[in-house]
Amino acid sequence: MTKNRWSIAMAVAVTVALAGCAAKEQSGEAPAAPAEAALPPPPANSPLAKVQEGMTYQDVMNILGAPTAQNSYESGKRWIPYYYGNDVSRTSYFYKGLGRVVFAAGNVFGGQSSGSVVRVEYDPAETGVAR
Repeated sequence: MTKNRWSIAMAVAVTVALAGCAAKEQSGEAPAAPAEAALPPPPANSPLAKVQEGMTYQDVMNILGAPTAQNSYESGKRWIPYYYGNDVSRTSYFYKGLGRVVFAAGNVFGGQSSGSVVRVEYDPAETGVAR
């Protein structure tokens, strides 16, 4: 009898969970946007407005000069089996008073690509300290 109650309780729990998921899909709620998306695009008069996706480290340095600070870190793609792309690491250039430029670079074999811009984050409150 106890085993039967346990089975019924699990079946009810799974049904309720699935019904909740279906109700959310039908409600048309948009998924929460990441915090990065909250930053506005750079204004036309900002030097960051000249930086475009796909530019290399050197292209960005030709426009903005050397960064105030920079850091590198692994992306989640580093742990995907059989991923051979050039996006297993990221490098962020920090420009005090302007914002950040984020590059994708590197592959799982340790090789470095020339890097390419994947995101430009306009933030006039940028401190220029790597984090």
